[in-house]
Amino acid sequence: MRFVSADLLQSLLDALTDHVALVDSVGDIVAVNGPWRRFGDENGLRAPLHGVGTNYLDVCQAARGDRYAAEALNGIRAVLSGALPEFTVRYPCYGPAGPAWYEARAVRLGVPDSLALLAHRPIADLAQTEEQLATALAQVASLTDHLEADGIYLRHDVPQRYEFEELVGETQAMRRIMHRIEQVARTDATVLLLGETGTGKELVARAIHALSSRSSRPLVKVNCAALPSTLIESELFGHEKGAFTGAIGRKIGRFELADGGTIFLDEIGDVDPAVQAKLLRVLQNGEFERVGSSVSLRTNARVIAATNRDLHRAIGFGTFRGDLYYRLTVFPIEVPALRERNDDVPLLVWYFVTKHQDRFGKRIERVPRRTMEMLVRYPWPGNVRELENVIERALIVSADRTLRLDGVLEDVEPGGASQRLQDAERAHILRVLEACGGRLKGRGNAAERLGLKPSTLRSRMKKLGISRRGASRP
Repeated sequence: MRFVSADLLQSLLDALTDHVALVDSVGDIVAVNGPWRRFGDENGLRAPLHGVGTNYLDVCQAARGDRYAAEALNGIRAVLSGALPEFTVRYPCYGPAGPAWYEARAVRLGVPDSLALLAHRPIADLAQTEEQLATALAQVASLTDHLEADGIYLRHDVPQRYEFEELVGETQAMRRIMHRIEQVARTDATVLLLGETGTGKELVARAIHALSSRSSRPLVKVNCAALPSTLIESELFGHEKGAFTGAIGRKIGRFELADGGTIFLDEIGDVDPAVQAKLLRVLQNGEFERVGSSVSLRTNARVIAATNRDLHRAIGFGTFRGDLYYRLTVFPIEVPALRERNDDVPLLVWYFVTKHQDRFGKRIERVPRRTMEMLVRYPWPGNVRELENVIERALIVSADRTLRLDGVLEDVEPGGASQRLQDAERAHILRVLEACGGRLKGRGNAAERLGLKPSTLRSRMKKLGISRRGASRP
């Protein structure tokens, strides 16, 4: 289903001859049409008394001495609470030209946040506008359903927005990533982001979206690993009322919310095989059904997926569909581990210091050479995410303008925990290489046994000083 813009909703409201406003569950006016605005202007009402942002219940409360206002207040409250589906009251309006009688009608639309439509019309025009209002109500309910669902997601998403500049680094590996982002961003191609946990795959996805022609539409994120298999289908595609126990109303899925924008499927390797078939259909022709519905919907959402799993291996085990994999790998991007670009660590350290120091009430001006060398040498198994956490802890323990680790990484020096970790990793890789005859390609190769890509294994071997010729040595 195509996204319905706020401009289209406003055009629909302005086409009505009644004075129309939409109010939310607490009575705040969220939209008005032209006749509503003109009535207020012609009758000398100041904008705060009748415009968007005004609480209509407060306006009625202020006129509680008027029995018509009191009746309207009680009736509209009943509609907003769901006690009444609709409410009608007739009242006199005393303007410069004298009294005129109007009919006010409040109708509960039954969409998210319990929106209601308020329509005021002169009683003389009632017969002419009855049919028009009935048609408009059905249209407004449908349009508002989508606008509200999209608006709710955007309000939740705004605090999480990231900028392209958060991809920090000057190494060849990072320049290669940024070039790949620029290549694919202005297309609608599906992108698969590969890399270890904490490398910044979500930041890459946000950068691609920000540089795309879809940047004015939402980037909708779904963490597939965080959703149980029983709920992920409903989260992705939505459901109808009564589709399953607990489905008390219709829910719009993430693919509908992402229509015209981008959907980011994080940890795609954790999706249940039954749902993978439905994802394949969306990627092939943009079609899906809500759970509990047989009506096909369409979406024009650009898909960016990410995983830290070896999907080739998952295909071999039968836990990931090969056809879905090839649909996702239109444009793969491998995000490097931090240990593969450790020359970027000083830049990242200062970036995170600047980002977080105000929150902890600190002003850091110096990082000792020994501290920076320790941070650069550390293998960062948790990648950039772990580095950010370490800098936050260092800011907490730093008492002056110098960044101090003070035990945060006390064991990273040679002979400490970091060195022991590297020794254990080197010994394990050597054992696997020896068992595989030093093979990095072909069936049963060392990379496959270790659950790594051959390129990643070569990089680790280089860092640990391992050669295939030395694989037979302990």
